[in-house]
Amino acid sequence: MPEVTVALLRAVNVGGRTVRSADLRAAAAELGHQRVATYAASGNAVLVASPDSSPETIGPRLSRALGRLCGFAVPVLTRSGTQWDRLVVDVPFTDHAADDPSRLTVVCWEGTPDEESVGTFDAARYGEEQVAWHGEETYVYYPHGIGRSRLTLDVLSRAAGRVGTARNWRTVLALQSLVDERR
Repeated sequence: MPEVTVALLRAVNVGGRTVRSADLRAAAAELGHQRVATYAASGNAVLVASPDSSPETIGPRLSRALGRLCGFAVPVLTRSGTQWDRLVVDVPFTDHAADDPSRLTVVCWEGTPDEESVGTFDAARYGEEQVAWHGEETYVYYPHGIGRSRLTLDVLSRAAGRVGTARNWRTVLALQSLVDERR
């Protein structure tokens, strides 16, 4: 059975690097993926993978297709439906997930962050944010909102030694619903 996959575009729809949802759906369909759905205008898609793809090839192939279509590089991180399920279940901040989901963010990394670096990372240097490093994801709760926080994705990326992309908990749950609908 083909794998349900979540595709997360990184660094799009900012600074003139616009990728329309219609273009994302078209690029995925061109690659043979089915039941492609996008969520919000921030580069999120859930799809049923084409039979000739594997979890390792979906992101790079979609990235190349979008690059051809849009005229600039479009990094794509992917998670299988099973990995997305785990990401949702493993949330360490369950109270914040239930009571304040717009201030809870999950960063998905390309690979696992450097354990030594994240082990010495001190989020308190940046404010009152709470950070939980968990495999290829990092959960961050921003009690005063992300907009003015000094704990930016760039700061987290330097600590992780990886590039990643962040989604708030509402988006995570919306993508989870799309994953469930495609099973």
